[in-house]
Amino acid sequence: MDYLNYFCDYLKKRDLSLNTISSYKSDVGQFLEYIVKPVLSIDKNDILSFVGHLEEKEINVTSINRKFISIKNFLDFLNEEYNAGFTFKLKQIKTQHQQYLDDLLFKEDFDKLINCARKNKDIRAETIFQTLYLTGMRVSELLQLGVGDVGKNYLSIKGKGSKYRTIFVPPKLVDILGEYKLQRTNNSDKLFTGQRGPINRQTVHNMIKKYANMANVNIDSAHAHNFRHLYCLSLIEKGLSIDVVADLAGHSNINTTRIYTRKTKEQLMTAINEL
Repeated sequence: MDYLNYFCDYLKKRDLSLNTISSYKSDVGQFLEYIVKPVLSIDKNDILSFVGHLEEKEINVTSINRKFISIKNFLDFLNEEYNAGFTFKLKQIKTQHQQYLDDLLFKEDFDKLINCARKNKDIRAETIFQTLYLTGMRVSELLQLGVGDVGKNYLSIKGKGSKYRTIFVPPKLVDILGEYKLQRTNNSDKLFTGQRGPINRQTVHNMIKKYANMANVNIDSAHAHNFRHLYCLSLIEKGLSIDVVADLAGHSNINTTRIYTRKTKEQLMTAINEL
């Protein structure tokens, strides 16, 4: 019986996002591939062995705990739908809350990505990178942009939790978007398009990884959300208060913004070396 796909169907009925379902499927699939035994005969030692296997591969604790949660949800599904009778209890690996920032995209990294896209005459990639950084948009917000938004200094975009927020578009970006509009593939009302129409989140992800590899930028730092981090860090460094940056970034909880007042590992090590 294909329990994994049934699990995915179950998650869809619970209205989980496609990204979450994909993540659960990948984590559980990796676990089932590791144990190689009938699903309903899974026991506590199988999970402990899998966790040990991940630790040996030096997978970070956060990723291991995410996979643990995926497996737990899978077992709960089997109990609910197939009376599997799993009763064993497991605890996630404890980790101290980080008081520093890690795997960031720095301004010099951003400049490398821009220069690399420019050398390859990839105006779409260059415009996307500039838009993510100069507005602090999430990818989901970026993909909402339409041709009619070009030329505006302020945009109303549906953000996290389906709440609309105002995004400031600096004059520099207004010009960049205007130039891109003249050269884009014109087959949709959406601003960022490809040969098949509007692009999706995966296209943006692949684009960032592609140019990170070409520009010799740390691949762990090369993801869309880090442009947003760079936006917030840059505003903090320019002296804007945390509450103002929280408003500009669309953070509903100011504690989310406080992380940008922390130091990176490199900055902490520099300070320690000066002792």
